[in-house]
Amino acid sequence: MSLTLPMRSRRNIFATALLILTSMPFLHADTVVLRNGDRVTGTAIKLDGGKLSFKTNYADAVVIAWDQVVNLTISQPMVLPTSNGNLTVTAIERTDAGLVVTASSGLSTLATADVTVLRSAADQEAFEASLHPGWSRAWAGAANVSLALARGNANTSTFGAGFTAVRPTQTDKTSLYANTLYSTNGNATPSTSANATGGGIRYDHNLNPKLFAFGTGDFYSDALQHLNLRATLGGGFGWHASATARQTLDVLGGVVWTRESYSASTAAVSKTNSFPALDLGETYSRKIGAGSLFTEQAYVFPDLSSLSKYQATLNTGFSTKLGKMFSWVTNLSDNYTSFPPTGTKGNDVVLTTGLGLTLARP
Repeated sequence: MSLTLPMRSRRNIFATALLILTSMPFLHADTVVLRNGDRVTGTAIKLDGGKLSFKTNYADAVVIAWDQVVNLTISQPMVLPTSNGNLTVTAIERTDAGLVVTASSGLSTLATADVTVLRSAADQEAFEASLHPGWSRAWAGAANVSLALARGNANTSTFGAGFTAVRPTQTDKTSLYANTLYSTNGNATPSTSANATGGGIRYDHNLNPKLFAFGTGDFYSDALQHLNLRATLGGGFGWHASATARQTLDVLGGVVWTRESYSASTAAVSKTNSFPALDLGETYSRKIGAGSLFTEQAYVFPDLSSLSKYQATLNTGFSTKLGKMFSWVTNLSDNYTSFPPTGTKGNDVVLTTGLGLTLARP
């Protein structure tokens, strides 16, 4: 037995099926209704800074002023952070009483000022991970090594290395640096013409968006100055004077304790200095173009037992990316003391430059 439908019935079935198929994308689309009555369908990306990012099927993502949205319906639930925890929402409607939020826990009315962020579940997970990344995560920096040799009429060897790294998070920042320079002259009277190594660490913890507390440690040795080791440890408070996507400037002040040990020489006896000092300084970083970064930090340490005596350090770095893994890196350090041992100079400058390795751990 066979059943044959009339031509009109077959056409109606085909038209109905076509209508269902063409309507299916809109059944799963997010919808925005604006104050002027316009309706936009697509996919909600995020809400941040008073702007709703919304992707449509027929154009690139558009940015809509949040105060112009009267209704938002979301097919894939998004995360709304609040002071009482995160809500998983599927709709938000603007009313005279506030914003009525449809969440997995039910309906709730929130003040307009309390709804400032919407994220996808994946973006919320990434954001929470950025607040407390593992210690091995979120590092960025560069390291370089240079070597120079001369043989024949000249017989010299020079080795230099530099390293900088920073780990910024939402709440704190850790900065590291190190540099070294070693040079020998192997002619008839062999000698060492440079042998200096320095390094340091600083940890900042934000107390509010502008104010932070810090702890610092700097270490330096210089064989030609007969300095076995100078250790400067302390801490204080700082101010984020500028913080943008391209540059940062921090100004800080505190108190440190310096202890330095000098070995005996033909012009001076061995001695150890230990004294408290002020810590006055600033740090600066600037992104230049798409692949270059300049960093600088300068500190002055006036001796509290005798303010006419002081020490100072300057460390700068400049790196330019050469592909994903390599960079051209230049590091400069300057260490000064106003009271060097007899027969030695108070200022030492170390400059290293060369091909370096870009360090990044997201």
